[in-house]
Amino acid sequence: MSSSSGIIAILLNSLNYIFVLLLIFNLLKVNYLNPIVAISIKIYKPISKILFLLPNQIINIFIIAVIFKFLSLMVVPFWSQYEMIVLIGVAAIQTLLVMLRIFLFAVIGGVILSWISPEKSNAFLELVEEISHKILSPVRKYIPSAGGLDFSPLFIFILINLLENLLTDILRSIL
Repeated sequence: MSSSSGIIAILLNSLNYIFVLLLIFNLLKVNYLNPIVAISIKIYKPISKILFLLPNQIINIFIIAVIFKFLSLMVVPFWSQYEMIVLIGVAAIQTLLVMLRIFLFAVIGGVILSWISPEKSNAFLELVEEISHKILSPVRKYIPSAGGLDFSPLFIFILINLLENLLTDILRSIL
């Protein structure tokens, strides 16, 4: 792989990550006044005007993230041996895997932040806490804390692991 195609692949993967984050922000309805969320929305606005696909913003963001991942796969010569529909499927699964990985790290970060509780919070820490809380809150409805211990992150870790294994198995069967 030449250095220019490597740089292009890195740029396209970075855009994929930005749109996956924006997808997470929209799915969880995080605080849009957070500067990190505001920056990602500023990146999305011009692209959404060019690539207006469907009226649903969440599906649009997912499709744009998959397109960027697909383009990054097309740049790498290794992937040129596969058919285009296979690469679209791989791009969609890898985008979902990135989303699950961000959920995992957000929950880990939220658990750690709940232990140390920093005095001066910044925009990134607030975002991690908010994402973690919104991921854990449905589980906390059904599994209350026992003796001051919150077991909801454990169930989320198990669920994320199961979903990652399922998507990885699907990816292996495609390739």
